[in-house]
Amino acid sequence: MARDQRRPHALLARLTGERGEPFLPEAGQLYRVNTLIYGQDKAAARPAVVVCVPPSQASKSPIRIVTRTSKHERGIKHPADKSLNLNRDGTFSVLVSVEQQLWRPENVELLGVLPEPYLAQVIERFYS
Repeated sequence: MARDQRRPHALLARLTGERGEPFLPEAGQLYRVNTLIYGQDKAAARPAVVVCVPPSQASKSPIRIVTRTSKHERGIKHPADKSLNLNRDGTFSVLVSVEQQLWRPENVELLGVLPEPYLAQVIERFYS
């Protein structure tokens, strides 16, 4: 029988900040996200841009984000950007949902705002 070649999830994601209450991000903001809050991912944390935010915390709608990888994937290419703490070229490639109650300071770290034209390209490809 062949060995499973998939790499397991890195379970030791560190908390990014102090424990706190859930909050709503703004569309276009780029965060480093603990991948356990949205599901299966090999990385412990990954950059992601917010593409859709519920109208209020009373809404049960999820927060929608597009994750960024430094692997060669299909999606929106984005160069390294030291001002956003992104040291390698990457690709915004996967649209995922996050439950609002998991969007907390200990699970996400704000890196900045994704500049144009990349934000418009990501929204057009993944959320139009």
